[in-house]
Amino acid sequence: MKHIVLLVVLTMATSSFTLAQMAADKSAPKGQIEQELTKLEQDRAQATVKGDTAFIDQNTADDYTFISPRGALRTKAQILADFKSGEIKLQAYDLDDLKARVYGDTAVVTGRSTQKGQAYGQDAAGQYRFTRVYVKQDGKWKAVAFQSTRVAE
Repeated sequence: MKHIVLLVVLTMATSSFTLAQMAADKSAPKGQIEQELTKLEQDRAQATVKGDTAFIDQNTADDYTFISPRGALRTKAQILADFKSGEIKLQAYDLDDLKARVYGDTAVVTGRSTQKGQAYGQDAAGQYRFTRVYVKQDGKWKAVAFQSTRVAE
């Protein structure tokens, strides 16, 4: 009987330790995913300044929706055309206060941007708060939605 009780106690202790390790293992990849997403956001900012439509195209879902600070709705195709035509031309697009939250195959990145340039014939310089939503498609994070709001000065 003592052996059975000892066996049960050891099994419970080992199970608790194993479950704790499994929980710790799940949090490590999540932190790596958050870093991957904030790097992707920084890379996207650089691509925006360079007008790198290939990068933007590859990292944006076909059903992407952009809501501008003025409330205009733009699609992926429209955004790519705007970069190619020069309707959007930024000389600087710096990001800070980036935070990524991961929910399975969906992630939300928020942050602040400071930009200089023109968009749709108007000065676009200023600070903005933004939210971008990513979905993992075929093993790759792709932007599906973006909303930006100008920060009052």
